[in-house]
Amino acid sequence: MNILIVCGEYFNKSNGLSISTQRFVREFKKSGDNVRILSMDRGGEPDYAVSVMKVPLVEGIMDRQNYHFAQLDAGVVREALAWAEIVHIEDPFPLSVQTAKMANRRHLPITGTFHLYPENMTASVPIFDFKISNRNILNVFRWGVFQYCYAIQCPTEKVKQRLEKCGYKSKLFVISNGIPSEFIADNYTEKHNTLFTVISTGRYSNEKDQTTLIRAIAGSKYAKQIQLILAGRGPLEEKYKSLGETLPNPPIMQFYSQDELRRTVSNADLYVHCANVEIEGMGCMEAFARGTVPVIAESELSSTSVYALTEENRYKAGCVEELSRKIDYWFENRERLAETGERYIKLARSLSVERSALRVREMMLEAIQAV
Repeated sequence: MNILIVCGEYFNKSNGLSISTQRFVREFKKSGDNVRILSMDRGGEPDYAVSVMKVPLVEGIMDRQNYHFAQLDAGVVREALAWAEIVHIEDPFPLSVQTAKMANRRHLPITGTFHLYPENMTASVPIFDFKISNRNILNVFRWGVFQYCYAIQCPTEKVKQRLEKCGYKSKLFVISNGIPSEFIADNYTEKHNTLFTVISTGRYSNEKDQTTLIRAIAGSKYAKQIQLILAGRGPLEEKYKSLGETLPNPPIMQFYSQDELRRTVSNADLYVHCANVEIEGMGCMEAFARGTVPVIAESELSSTSVYALTEENRYKAGCVEELSRKIDYWFENRERLAETGERYIKLARSLSVERSALRVREMMLEAIQAV
């Protein structure tokens, strides 16, 4: 197939949407497909390049979130569509809207992946973070982009159910974003940390809710023996540094390369996924693929808790006291970490990105045949 991938910020190294897209492109190419990228030229050179869109009122927020919109360019889009056999949309933003409409007029098959809830954006702008406004944004995503898709990849069943409830009429395929084979450990590795090490990865922002984790460790019976690592960056960095000063051992806060992150996660005793808005939870999946046992926030707008193998692997999102108890449980029952870690490695093997990419290819082929 000649697959045109539309992803506004394809080369972003810290955004889960972009990283997942890069991984699927790699797998499609392994399968022998011709893949070209329509994206902005920030951070790399796509096959079809547009510039960064300047949005004066929200530019500062977007800089802090390290995510930008791609500029509209009908000429570049026409050139890309003239080559494509199928168009696959990765985000619901302006360039994708333009491309989907133009591809639809040309009767090209279109598929997409649903990566982003409205709350992933509005959590950083509280005046917009209300149920009615978030539902309206979800409708805008549908009207602007996803109504043109023959099929949509939904990373979890929970995502599929929400889209159905909101009136999405495309065929919805539940296919995980997957875990790269290089992230999946052969077996559990014993930890030899001086302090019990708890790690959490992700952007420092409201919906990731690292605040709950910091407070939970502060309330732990074993706070003096715990070292927290917050791997990431984002607009709440100074807030977290200040809050972290309440801990006996201030948190280690830094951004890691993929290789560094893999090693750091592998060496941690426990992973805490505290986001209350999450499509699937790539950081958590990569952590348990290394055998690092997770404790996962359970909330209405997060699907990640589907990967909780026991009650000790989940807690109610935002509940400091419950998270403290779960951290204390694993501190006191470290002999269970190896057994549970092995179970998580087995789970990760069933969620490989290679398997997911094959299923998305099947979805694309069905779309081509349906046109």
